[in-house]
Amino acid sequence: MLELNNWCTLPTSMGNFRMYDTGDEDVRLISMGDVNALGELPLLRIHSSCLASEVFGANDCDCADQLRESMKLIAIEGEGVIIHLHQEGRGQGLSKKIRAVRLMESDDLDTVEAFEHLDLEQDNRDYDSAIEILKSLGVISVRLISNNPRKREFLQMNDIEVLSVNTHPNIRPENEAYLQTKNQKLGHQLPLKKVLFGGDEIRFYHSDQPWGEFSNFSKHSIYIDGINWLTAEHYYQAQKFIEPELKEKIRLTETPTLAKVTATEMKNLRRTDWAEIKEDVMLKALRRKFRQHPELAKLLLSTVQKRLVESTSNDTFWGESLDGIGQNMLGELLMLVRTELE
Repeated sequence: MLELNNWCTLPTSMGNFRMYDTGDEDVRLISMGDVNALGELPLLRIHSSCLASEVFGANDCDCADQLRESMKLIAIEGEGVIIHLHQEGRGQGLSKKIRAVRLMESDDLDTVEAFEHLDLEQDNRDYDSAIEILKSLGVISVRLISNNPRKREFLQMNDIEVLSVNTHPNIRPENEAYLQTKNQKLGHQLPLKKVLFGGDEIRFYHSDQPWGEFSNFSKHSIYIDGINWLTAEHYYQAQKFIEPELKEKIRLTETPTLAKVTATEMKNLRRTDWAEIKEDVMLKALRRKFRQHPELAKLLLSTVQKRLVESTSNDTFWGESLDGIGQNMLGELLMLVRTELE
């Protein structure tokens, strides 16, 4: 039985995680909260290392994006686990990965064709160490943050029930073809179609993606009642409380994710009428944001009659999932603000 008693705090811009010693330098375990006290259906990310993107900031894949989104989801929920495996190049190792990427560059190949040219198995990874950790923790069901059906099937084969949670692709010129190849040739389930070809809809989520200016997390300050707020999310989260010192604590957090995490940690102190006023609070923040930043007003008006949708499966009130589940109240309020600006 694996013992997970040796750990330290991992302070991040999304909150304080824990980093555990697994006894294996190639297997890293990160959690929000005590990993030995997980609730039912915890969020789980099994993540293979990518030095190029995670350490050096390469833009031609989505590995670092998925890791960061997983951390955000776990931080917001206040509980979850990331098992980070040293498995470069889908398990082939860094040397072969570099050869494959170089072939992609020189011969205009996609990732699958480059692996085939080098006679490499397309996905050589195993997740035995992840299974060992989960079973040691007594975990029998998870919400798996992944677009890779192979991971889901591996867990299910080892008697772990799985609900899938898709990540939202951060599409850039450098990685668009790579993401399409993952779907078309490797069987991944990245929700690319609606992101790339929205038709009469504009879907947004991450503040660093196209249309990310519509996110509460976008880096646009708002000035309300004589106070400056770093983002609309800071203002919205602070209004959950009546006490000025609690509002100020949230206002001073460094990032919108930390603002949300801090408010969640203090939820027992939340004002009793929050459910009744939260839409009005959000609308007030949006009105200020788009009226105080002319470039944002211009961007919002440029969407004309298109439907605006916060694309997320994690919030059925403010957002809407790709299959249409959710009230999309943030999108509805943005469209109201658009009408007012017209």
